[in-house]
Amino acid sequence: MDRVGIGIIGCGNISAAYLKGARGFPILDVKAVADLNPAAAEARGAEFGIPAATVEGLLADPAIDIVVNLTVPLAHVEVGLKAIAAGKHVHS
Repeated sequence: MDRVGIGIIGCGNISAAYLKGARGFPILDVKAVADLNPAAAEARGAEFGIPAATVEGLLADPAIDIVVNLTVPLAHVEVGLKAIAAGKHVHS
């Protein structure tokens, strides 16, 4: 089975639930986390052993097939449209 590369943008409280849940799906390979606040991405990445990236870096990563958009409502549409423009599938 080919694994699917996942990138999570938005490292607030709900991201921990998504990252824990992803462990239960062998097909998912969380490649990176990012946040508009780089310190939040670094902290969440360290907590789960996943690399932190900038939003732009995550979107440019060819190993990421799907972006899980967990951003705050104010940033949600902008981040989602950037992910689509980068050729990614988006889960919101």
